[in-house]
Amino acid sequence: MTSPAVTTGSTASADRLAVGVAPQRTAPDALAVRTGRTHRHPLTERHALVVGINYAPEPTGIAPYTTGLAEHLAQHAASVTVLTGVPHYPQWRVPPAYRWRFRFSEQSKLPNDHGLLMQRMRHYVPARQTAVTRAAYELTFLANAWATRVRHAPAVVVGVTPSLGGAIAAARLARRHGARLVIVVQDLMAKAAAQSGISGGGRAATATAALERYALTQADRVLVVSEAFRAQVREYGVPDERISVLPNWSHVSPTDVTGPAARAALGWPAEPFTVVHTGNIGLKQDLGNIVEAARLAQGDPGLRFVIVGDGSQRDAVRQQAAGLPNVAFVDPLDTAQYPLALSAADVLVVNERPGVADMSLPSKLTSYFTSGRPVLAAVGSVGATARELARTGGAALVVPPGDPSHFVAGVRKLHADTTLCHRMGTVGRDYAERTLGYAAAMTRLDTVLEGLFP
Repeated sequence: MTSPAVTTGSTASADRLAVGVAPQRTAPDALAVRTGRTHRHPLTERHALVVGINYAPEPTGIAPYTTGLAEHLAQHAASVTVLTGVPHYPQWRVPPAYRWRFRFSEQSKLPNDHGLLMQRMRHYVPARQTAVTRAAYELTFLANAWATRVRHAPAVVVGVTPSLGGAIAAARLARRHGARLVIVVQDLMAKAAAQSGISGGGRAATATAALERYALTQADRVLVVSEAFRAQVREYGVPDERISVLPNWSHVSPTDVTGPAARAALGWPAEPFTVVHTGNIGLKQDLGNIVEAARLAQGDPGLRFVIVGDGSQRDAVRQQAAGLPNVAFVDPLDTAQYPLALSAADVLVVNERPGVADMSLPSKLTSYFTSGRPVLAAVGSVGATARELARTGGAALVVPPGDPSHFVAGVRKLHADTTLCHRMGTVGRDYAERTLGYAAAMTRLDTVLEGLFP
């Protein structure tokens, strides 16, 4: 199985399909929802600028959410320009089609949009994550974004972090144009530097915190994807009234294909109880924990562990799993296949290295909940991920991170109790339907914008 092909000059409609984003109707305006009356959107006849290094056609992580946000704004604003990087995540490699181009533009052809222009710029993409290579990644994007001249002076600039360079560039561009500034916090970068396990990350955390504080305190509004991030943003000096929660939404449509049929379509074995991890394979995910759990479970012939995705640690994790017959690796899946992988799973996994607490919230959780499968989470009990999982009311079984024996015990518990698995999956799907809708998220965004342009 291979990653979806990437082509230049593609439309945003094609990009939407490439990242697995279900086609969405435009979210209703917040004021119209509250009053039942139509009204002008706050960005009507105004221009908007979105700055973020990750964008479609990247299939996972932050890209689908930045893409969805920009496409919503394009339905209302006079124009939307997106300053973004070249596709590189989660593989941390630039596809050949983008490799030799320094700056270029892609124009959308979305129905009813008023103009969505993606201005892509080349930046350094590290094959190996260290504090030095990460700094080069951030600084090259920052320099290019900062130096870019946009066609229309924006009334609002939306910066997405990570990357930190994108947030700083957004702050500087907002000041240049006298625009309102909104920062969307997907991850807390200083926490990430300290907790991710990247070489030299601890030393970089102090400098990162200073830059992150600068960007966030410049913002007219800070939007966090989880309530768990609010305390840290307040510590940076952002008043609580300028902080709002904008949860990520379920951007992958669930499939009607049942588990056995999904496994057959993917060419997976039909019988074993299948434990599936999807997404980035990096230092933060610590997927060696799953490999060692599989090693302990070799005496359980009914268990199989599947790791779907790519990332900087994929080769190392594969080498660690060499010789284990109950572990399989699958390349990143395309739009049609990814929902099949979720359906093919008996259990879906979130795994974080010990010490990860408040740095980020795994974006794949929205897809996991929508799939109706139970979640096994090897995460810290007081971290952002555990707190988010607790809000579902029972969709996940949480076990200590970095402990393969506890991980195996969790797998065996779920394997032995099909009723529990079904109940957890139902709870997750109900939670997604109640709280993780695209329209609801965009209504929240519109409410924030109304506050900026009363």
